[in-house]
Amino acid sequence: MNTITVKEYLADRNAFYLADVRTPSEYEEAHIQDAKLHPLDALNTGEIRFKSQDKKLLLSCLSGARCVKAAKKLEAEGFEVAQLEGSLQGWEAAGEPVVRSSPSGLPLIRQVHLTVSIINIIAALLAIFVNPAWAWVLVGTGAGLFLAGATGFCGMGLLLAKMPWNKKTTDSCTAG
Repeated sequence: MNTITVKEYLADRNAFYLADVRTPSEYEEAHIQDAKLHPLDALNTGEIRFKSQDKKLLLSCLSGARCVKAAKKLEAEGFEVAQLEGSLQGWEAAGEPVVRSSPSGLPLIRQVHLTVSIINIIAALLAIFVNPAWAWVLVGTGAGLFLAGATGFCGMGLLLAKMPWNKKTTDSCTAG
């Protein structure tokens, strides 16, 4: 997968189809103006092929990690794929404007924090008053948070992103 700098993209932005592979709630919170949402967990290669026409396919996410996963799937389907250097973070670091909107609900990271906190409070109370074995739930949530921090993969975040309150409802005929 090639990397395209922000400067290269801006010099010939009409030659590229910019696909943002983050979750709908992340995209709603902030995205590059010309980016079209194609969530990684629901990547539809037929839709991308139709919408991109003869343009070069350029991927973006938050920092670049999800672009690599999306590229593997797309390249397996015969796409030539490039990644925007630094993705959204690189775009912002270059001083380029970002479309921002107020999310319709809580940001995903706050939902993860609240969910883990509730699980931990309940598990701690159950460990104190019912059975000490409930303390293992605390170990599990701690290990999950460590894994998320160390690798950037947050299973709970992916699960919460699929919840109905985090789905942006769009008309499939008009969605970009």
